[in-house]
Amino acid sequence: MNWNHRVMNCPSENGGDDLYVFKEVFYDDNGKPDAYSEPFMCGDDLDELRLLLLRLEKALDKPVLHENDFGGHA
Repeated sequence: MNWNHRVMNCPSENGGDDLYVFKEVFYDDNGKPDAYSEPFMCGDDLDELRLLLLRLEKALDKPVLHENDFGGHA
């Protein structure tokens, strides 16, 4: 399974209003987004946090996903 960080719009987490959140998105064997995680911002050390920041920066360059893109399963 492949994954990366993506920006997602999750209005269900904000009373129906837009809410943009960094999440880990997991892809099926065909490269289609299949599931996502709860947001988190932690690491075992500063190097992991630096890597996280690089991944989050890359996420800003990709199209925003919507929670509806996942067919109701996260």
